[in-house]
Order: sequence, then structure tokens, then C-alpha cells
Amino acid sequence: MPSQPRNRVGEVYGKLTVLRLSERRTKGGNVFWWCRCSCGREREVPGDKLSHNTSRKKPVVIACLACARELQVEAVQVRNDRDEQERREEAHRNRSALQGQVPDSWLRLALTDAHARELGQVLFFRGTRCLRNHLAPYRINGGCLACAGQRPSALTEAPSSGSD
Repeated sequence: MPSQPRNRVGEVYGKLTVLRLSERRTKGGNVFWWCRCSCGREREVPGDKLSHNTSRKKPVVIACLACARELQVEAVQVRNDRDEQERREEAHRNRSALQGQVPDSWLRLALTDAHARELGQVLFFRGTRCLRNHLAPYRINGGCLACAGQRPSALTEAPSSGSD
């Protein structure tokens, strides 16, 4: 006979508040708890998934299914925003080092493809070399202008950008 579970009624885990004990048990014998999310939905959660330690290896449940999806989407958006900010900072550093070596018109282009989209532009310049060692602007979804057979000098005359 399994031991009596610790009373968790009233405890809060993320957005979930424990309401009552469930009749269900996991295969390992852990009890399930009925919890109410801050949005009002109820969810049955195994007791071993209720924890304040979010850094543990075993996943924890902190919201109803709908709110958990929203939290996951928010986390992805935050990570994407952070990554884009890092890409822009890196492009700015790269371009600063290239001042005087590339045309000024390239330095006035957007920093990344996302930045170009925000500005309604088609070209951007990261200040990095492509796989074929060209130092040239990029077209959104089109790659390096030099690799595409277009002359980056169409923007303005540029120094030699490397070999094919």
C-alpha cells in the first residue's frame, strides 16, 4: 500500500494552484492533483511534475495546456529577439572595422535580413564574407550578390572582393 501523499492543497506552482487530490495514480505510484490555472482552466497533474525547481532534469508543469503553449511561444519570441539583437550588434562591429574598405553606400544598408524587412529594403550588409569569400551585400532570401552573378558595384564602385 503506497504511503499517504503530502497535502499540497493551496500550494502554487507557476500559474497552477493545487485544488484537490485526484483518484488517479501514475505507474510509479505517484498521485495526481487537480490544479486550477490562473486563466481558470483546470488540469490534472502528476505530483512528481509539481515543483518550484525549474532547473531540474525532469520537466515541471506550471500552467494549463493552453497557457503552457502561450508561455512556450513567448519564450521563443524572446529568444529570437535576443538572437536578432546579437546579430545586429555583431554586424555593426564588423562594419565598423570595414569603414574605408567598402563603399559607404554598403555601410548605409540594413544590418541583417530582418532589419532590411523592417525597413522595407531588399539588400543588407553584415560585413562578413560569404562561403566563396566575397565581401558584398546580400539580397533577402537570395544570398550574396557576387555569388548570384550580380555586380555589387551596381550600388557603387567597390574594391576587389575576393576570388570565385
